[in-house]
Amino acid sequence: MVSLRSRRKRTPIGLDIGASGIRAVQLMHTGDRSIVASTASCECRPNGSVDSDAVQQPTGYIIKCLRMGEFRGRRAVVALNPPAAEFHSLELPPTVLANQNSDAAQVVRYEVERLANSPSDSVETSHWALPSTQVSAPNAIGVAAPRDILTGMLKTCSDAGLECVRIDTGPTALARFAATLTSTVTQAVCGVLDVGYGEARLVLCVGGVPVLVRRAGPGGRAWTERIADSLQLSTRAAEVHKREHGIALTGRGIRRAAEAAPGSQIASILLGALRSQLKELASEIKRSYEYVLSCYPGRDVRDLVLVGGGAALGNLPEFLTGALGITVRRASDYLDSESCRLCYTSGNRQRLEVLASAVGLAAEP
Repeated sequence: MVSLRSRRKRTPIGLDIGASGIRAVQLMHTGDRSIVASTASCECRPNGSVDSDAVQQPTGYIIKCLRMGEFRGRRAVVALNPPAAEFHSLELPPTVLANQNSDAAQVVRYEVERLANSPSDSVETSHWALPSTQVSAPNAIGVAAPRDILTGMLKTCSDAGLECVRIDTGPTALARFAATLTSTVTQAVCGVLDVGYGEARLVLCVGGVPVLVRRAGPGGRAWTERIADSLQLSTRAAEVHKREHGIALTGRGIRRAAEAAPGSQIASILLGALRSQLKELASEIKRSYEYVLSCYPGRDVRDLVLVGGGAALGNLPEFLTGALGITVRRASDYLDSESCRLCYTSGNRQRLEVLASAVGLAAEP
């Protein structure tokens, strides 16, 4: 058992400013394990309502969120996510990636700017190298973000009394989070599916490095709206049904048992309402895995980790497992594993899915 009494240096606060809320996490490291020392979450869209001020001016919500937890220090790390950031696969000359000088940085910047949607004179760029492969494939992922958004993030942190020590990206944060769930970084293709409020984002990794970042489909808001339209309900009622009943289990071996469960008829109705969207989601995930395996032939495929608020949809992991033919698990399901390097003492384990990005931001890069 890990002792919490020893004085450990805490990490910066991982601050995830999302479309539906603010999440904050602070870790302590001991050996190869990470202890979740403090957490807090502030919902900006109560009962499904839209609070535009929370998205445009989140300072007050950040202050409120930090007051909910026992955080130490004022150092923080925040993340860039789409649409604020663009991610582009690059095929660069190996000599460019090998040289960390100004000329190499300029080549990378030129390639990213060429692909970016924003004017080149108003964006900041960065990149990370991808694992080597024997086939012709991208060897780096470039990131482009408007300069005013970066400046705004720094100002938001400052206005909330925080010192922003790093602006990270959502995909790299999720990759680090997934790495804390296992004792070793595998060379197989592993994935993280972040089912957020507005969209579902897929990050596929090799050796702990994100090699593909892609929008996989709509998020929890669209699912709720589809249920509301199909059943002629208010969005609030649809959200309640979605959370309480989830979707029905499918498959010959489990259908009979599921039919006898309380609320099974409602779950079947919800599955019918969401079936087309869930099938499209599974198809996009499958195509993404096939592409990555074509870039890294011979690799095994490991688990797909579910995070985000939409990961709580009942029987979603089972649906995706059946559709994809690979193991799909919620992040909190790993906590009882001996190989898990994340010590999470909170009684409400379901919150780990919501806090995943913040945990990854707080983890050491």
